[in-house]
Amino acid sequence: MFSLPKNFSFARSLGFLVFAASWLAFAFFLGRLIPDRQLWFALLITLLFGMPMYGAAMYAVTIQRIHRASQFMKLGILHWLFTRRILAYAGWLLWSVVFSFLLLFYLGSADKQEWIVCFAAIPAFGIVYAILFPIAAREYKPYIAVHKSLVWTRWVTALAMAVFFVFFADHTDTNRQYASLTEAVAAESQKLEGVTNSILILETNRLLGFIEGMKRYALGGLHSFDDLLYVAVIFLGSVLFFYNVALGISSFMVPLAEYRRVFAPVQDSDEPPAVSPWAWAITSAFATFFVFFIYVPSTVYVDTWLRSNPETVAEIRAARQSAVQTVEMIGDEYYKPGTAAQIEQAYLDSLSKMEASLGKLRETTGTGFQQMADNVDAYLDWYYSLPGEYERIVALATGALETWMAEKLQNYLMQGNVFGPVQKSIEDVLQNNQQLRTEHMQKVERILAENRVEPAGDSQLEIVRHASLNSLKEPPAHSVIVNLENRVLISGGIGTAGAITGAIAGKITAKVAGKGIIKLGAQALIKVTAGKAVSALGGAAAGAASGAALGSFIPGIGTAIGAAIGGIIGGITIGLTVEKLLLMLEEAFSREEFKLQILNAIEEERIEFEKFLNTPALSDKTSGSTDAAAAP
Repeated sequence: MFSLPKNFSFARSLGFLVFAASWLAFAFFLGRLIPDRQLWFALLITLLFGMPMYGAAMYAVTIQRIHRASQFMKLGILHWLFTRRILAYAGWLLWSVVFSFLLLFYLGSADKQEWIVCFAAIPAFGIVYAILFPIAAREYKPYIAVHKSLVWTRWVTALAMAVFFVFFADHTDTNRQYASLTEAVAAESQKLEGVTNSILILETNRLLGFIEGMKRYALGGLHSFDDLLYVAVIFLGSVLFFYNVALGISSFMVPLAEYRRVFAPVQDSDEPPAVSPWAWAITSAFATFFVFFIYVPSTVYVDTWLRSNPETVAEIRAARQSAVQTVEMIGDEYYKPGTAAQIEQAYLDSLSKMEASLGKLRETTGTGFQQMADNVDAYLDWYYSLPGEYERIVALATGALETWMAEKLQNYLMQGNVFGPVQKSIEDVLQNNQQLRTEHMQKVERILAENRVEPAGDSQLEIVRHASLNSLKEPPAHSVIVNLENRVLISGGIGTAGAITGAIAGKITAKVAGKGIIKLGAQALIKVTAGKAVSALGGAAAGAASGAALGSFIPGIGTAIGAAIGGIIGGITIGLTVEKLLLMLEEAFSREEFKLQILNAIEEERIEFEKFLNTPALSDKTSGSTDAAAAP
């Protein structure tokens, strides 16, 4: 590894490639697991992943201190000050841990193209080192030549890979092209979400989401030369990223024996000095103390502190988006986030109040149908009475028996305006509905006015939701109330006495007529009427004989008059008696069945009407779709 290209060692080169690739593969396979694991897992793999970076950094610090020490003629304060390694070791230790932690997150979420570029840094580093080492070896001591070559190679590799990644890699993925920085940050952050319980890991994910979003936004507009400041930041960040990757890679280029200089006193010698047992003991003690008393406790403390101080987390997030203004776009105007949700909640509240107003209507409905059922007996009492019988005969004579019987049933069901309370409840519901709609419209206007946003000229807008203004302003509508006035039940118009009663009674009568009960009754009446006529004739004959016998006391005309009067009286008496007996017989055989048919019709209408009153409210209100679109 220290020889010129003519003494090129294939085994060492292969070892370098294998170890360097394994180091990156370690990050690839384990880094992607961190967002879904607990903090101990992240601490363990960070420590393991950061060791090559820290080893390379300690070796570089040691060689620098040896080079400085060789410049002094004698020992003194300046020699002590400039050749101490403890502060540099501590600084690089902190840097290695922090950057390894971030690097694992980043590499674990990197896409295929980024991984190709990262792995390409390994052969690129080897080629650059093979070119620069012979140049350094001509004038420097062997171990100084290694150090100088590694330093130069890190920077050349970092710059070359950063230029290639930013300016020559393909960044035209249409799925990752964003119109604004905020949109890019929001989209990329979603890809880094995890299910861990560690606040530190979650916040690191969000930080990397912000960095990744800025990178994607800047690289997406690279060819238009827009937002060059972002491009410059991404380029510098890429240099830093690839420098640390090269730092870790370079640790595998240093021969293992050279690392003995890290643990030995500072001295200028071509061969690394042996490490004393005392040095190993001190190193082990410091490593143990650092891992168990500094590294793990401090990280756990930071995670706990973040968990117990949510306001600090909020400030961190706000600082990342200091130039971003989050808004909702309703119609053509901008509003504070949550405005649409407030309006939707107001809509649901109004709808809930409408639903509550229907409770009284549902209560009175049951009572109304029960009273209507109670009126059935009064109708049947009339139906099986002599007046009812002769009223039907008159209707039969006019040819409107079925219509007249249906109207009579409806009139009896309407007795007492049984649905008067229902009528009043409906009027109250409709009046309350109109009042709620008016109040809702006023509340919507107030919410919009209080939450309207005038964007600053230099701010960038993150539109977290688009919504239709007309849809949000639409007043609440309950399906029962919307259809109530259009139902047959209120065709008579609100305010007309008995309108609902008549409508429902009419529908019940129609159900009874539909079952053929009224029609069959009319046909039976026609048949029975003939029998009644025969009975009436017999009664008239008997009455005439009786009247003639009584009139015989008056000679001549008395017999004739008596017969006539007796016939009339006898016909009426016998006819009424026969009529009553026939009605009683008909009632005994058919009343309960007729009543059951009417009650069934009332029950069917009650079920239908209550089902209508229990129709779900029209609450599927679509006001807009949530997205992460952003406007400049």
